Formats: sequence, C-alpha cells, structure tokens
Amino acid sequence: MKPNILVVGDLILDHYIWGNCERISPEAPVQVVEVKRESLSLGGACNVANNLVSLESNVWICGMIGCDEAGETLKKELENRGIHTRGIFHNPARPTTQKSRLIASHQQVVRIDREDKSPISKEGEAFILDFVKLVLKESQIQCIVLSDYQKGVLSVDLTQSLIALAKVEDIKILADPKGKDYRKYKGATLLTPNKKEAKEATGIAITSEDSLRECIVELQRLCALEIPLITLSEDGIAFATTARDSLQSKDSAQTQDSKPHQIKIERIPTIAREVFDVTGAGDTVIASLAYALALGEPILQSVYFANAAAAVVVSKVGSATASKQEILAYLKRNNLLDSALANSQFLKIFGTPLERDSNALNAQISKILKRQKPNLYWDKWVGAQNLDAFLESLAQLKKENLQVIFTNGCFDILHLGHIDYLHKARALGDLLVVGLNSDASIKRLKGQSRPINQEHDRIAMLCALECVDFVIVFDEDTPLDLIAKIRPNILVKGADYQGREVVGSEFSEAVRLIEFVEGKSTTQLIQKIKES
Repeated sequence: MKPNILVVGDLILDHYIWGNCERISPEAPVQVVEVKRESLSLGGACNVANNLVSLESNVWICGMIGCDEAGETLKKELENRGIHTRGIFHNPARPTTQKSRLIASHQQVVRIDREDKSPISKEGEAFILDFVKLVLKESQIQCIVLSDYQKGVLSVDLTQSLIALAKVEDIKILADPKGKDYRKYKGATLLTPNKKEAKEATGIAITSEDSLRECIVELQRLCALEIPLITLSEDGIAFATTARDSLQSKDSAQTQDSKPHQIKIERIPTIAREVFDVTGAGDTVIASLAYALALGEPILQSVYFANAAAAVVVSKVGSATASKQEILAYLKRNNLLDSALANSQFLKIFGTPLERDSNALNAQISKILKRQKPNLYWDKWVGAQNLDAFLESLAQLKKENLQVIFTNGCFDILHLGHIDYLHKARALGDLLVVGLNSDASIKRLKGQSRPINQEHDRIAMLCALECVDFVIVFDEDTPLDLIAKIRPNILVKGADYQGREVVGSEFSEAVRLIEFVEGKSTTQLIQKIKES
C-alpha cells in the first residue's frame, strides 16, 4: 500500500558549482575559482517530496515558481521522480527560489540566493487553496505536509485555511515550522521544531528534563497541537501525549486544555552513529513521520520510524534520502523491533526483506551477457564488449528494487583493509560493482613504478572475493563516466572523504563513507617490503 501525501510549501532549487581555487585575482583581493562542473538538487518542500518518494509514497506537491529557467528545471526534476506537479503555479513577478553554492577545493566559498521572500498574492493563496480542495476530492489524500522555509508561500491566512480544511476532511496535517510566531500553525496535528526553533517560539531553552517538559507544554498552549513534538538532534525526538489523547482518537483536538501534570513526555533516543552531514535531516523527519502516520501508525511507532530515517540520512554525505530497506535494516541492527513496534503496519508493508541470492543474480546477468570465460576467476569481469548489455540488465534489476552499490579503487596489493572495506560496502545493498583503475590510470595517478600487480591479476583477485559481484575496468583518472552510466543506489568511498567532494555523487541516490582498518594500506605494505 502506497499512502497518498500532499506537500505544500516553498519550492527551492539547490545549485552547486564545483571548482578549484589556486590563485588570487589581480583585480581585487578575492579568490579565482576555475569551475569544473555544476550540479542541481531539490530543496525545501521539494526535498520533503523527494524523501516521500524514496519511501514509496504517491506524492503531490503544491507551491510557486517563477517564469524562468530555474523554475522549469525544478518542475522537470520533480516530474522525473514521479511527483505530481499540477499544483505548481507560475508567478512572473518573482523568481524561482534558487540557492547557488560555490565550492572550491572542498570548501564553500560563497552562497548566492535568488529569491523574493515577500508574501504571495491573495490570488496565489486562492490558487493553492482551490488546488488543495481539488486534490483532496480526487486523490484520497491521507496526510498533508506544510514545508515552511519563510519564502512567502505559507502566509498566516493560507496556513490557517489549510489546517481548517484538513480538520474538516479528517486528514492529518504536519508542519515544519519557521519563525518565532507559531500561532499560524494552531490546530495542526504536529510540528517538528528543533531545540533552537522551539526556544525561539517559546522563549524556553531546553537544558534539562524539566525545561523540556516546560517547552513542550508551552508549544501545546501556543498551537493546540494534537501531539507536541521537538527534535533534539543527537538526543533523539521528544513528544507528549495526555491520558486522553492519541492520534488514533477523534477527540484529541481537546488537548490544548490539558494541564501540565497530565502530559506524559516520551523521548525516543538516537542510537550512537557516526554523523557525516545533517543537511536535510529535518526534511527527512517530517517526511517519514507523514509516511508512517498516513499508514495509520500510532505516534510512538511513527517517531521510532522517523528517528531511524534521520539516523540513516545523517550518515550520508549531502542532502540525502532514506529508503524503507535502509530504515528497516537500522531498526533491526539496533534491536529496535521490540514489542512496542511488533504490530506496526509499516513493518507489515516491509514484510520479510527479500533476500537476494548473489549467485542467482550473477547467473541471471551472465545469461543475458552470454559470458563464457575459460577462467572461473574472470567470470565476474565485465569487459568493454559486454558493458552495454550489462548496463541494460542492471537497469532492469534496479526497477525490481535491487540496491546497487558502487565503489572504486586501484586494489593493487589486496590486503585486510581492502577485504573489510568491500565486505562492508556489499552489506549496504544487494549487488556490489567495483570500478578498477587500469594499469595506465594507476601510472598516471601513482607513478611509473605502479601498479605492483598487473590489471589481469587485480581483476582475478577481486573476482575471487565472494562480496564482489562485478568488476569493471576504467582507463580515466576518475570513474565519473562509469558512475554516470551505472547510476548506483549507493556510492561508497573511504571515510577520508569526509568533508570532501565525492566524484560521481550527483549520479547516485546516496553516498556512504566507510572507515578503513587502521594501519592497513598498500603504501604501508610497499614500504614494509622495501625495508625488509
């Protein structure tokens, strides 16, 4: 079952300009950046919608763009992800909100914002409200998400009208709030402020359990929420219920009258996990909450689900999403599938995770490629003559929800560090494709004395590893072209890439960084051999 979810809010296009900086301009004391490439990603309400698509929801989006190239690009990106865009209206009087970030030598140099934050016109508000009424009538929407980035779409009047409409239709409505005055969100099902935002709205800093309770009670008083909730970063998510309210109950709207001592505070902790990037984590939280609640989950299970989704996302680089498979794996790995979650419907929808047989997959693709290699160790090698057929087969398997993992390297002298890294990479999905630098590529990167092991030997060694499904040799300095063709679900690199640009990340759904085994490297092995 796919829930139907409507996202209303500020549509943002994130634009990244990547380059190198090696000199200062003679015209002024500023850096000169040599641009290498550019990339685009979805921001604001668009990122919320993208997260919902990753969770396999049917998604409608409603907002405003300008009559410009950025707006058309944004709309096309949404449509390419299967998001319904009929609710996007064009406003010739203002630009599409676009944030351009110039990143040179792995550091953000400047951000350029193109936007108009003034409130949209009454005609614009009427368009949005009319569209929402129409889609609620036509599409059996189970949940509405308000993604407010204070770019002018969600005015006080429009927000209150949407909340009132949701209540009449008995539809849950969630809001990711901004600003200091939360009264415009009054009557929503729940909000998802973080600690800083909650302090700005209530004037109460969260420094203890008592202040947390006080802040939640004040949120309840200000907004008459069914469930007051605060995200606490590394401390998880806290929310409150009373003895008489539940998201399952139609009487829960009365909770604004509850006295502080009646409110029960629940805190769902975050399991310790390495954090690489918190970009977009708030979008993931509200999207996963909306997904779970739309399926009819109680708030406890929904918060567990959202907390796990956020934990998955912050372990990736860049604004990312979490799939249902990744969230389920996190819940299992951290023993969170206890009795409190046993009857959770989203687990029934997950079902028993499909265990894919690597050998069966190899056989299936081998049959399509008609590979008949005399040497068993080379059976996983995809040569240039087979690459197009392999890519076609891989694309078909990805449509069947196969999670394709890609990593690359020289793998010159295979050692424990390599094997540990490849095993961890393979555990992230269903099939691991390894891009292998050719001999010529290694010589350009590491000098004429390398590689130690020639190309055909390195292919054979990698193919002999059970965790490796396929090996593809590339002759360029980087695997960018190969990644663009494969478009893996997850791109894997070593943890030394933290804070650095990962080549090919724009062609992958997610990037994961894996810690190396300390003291194990090809360079160290070569040095040890020389010294012995």
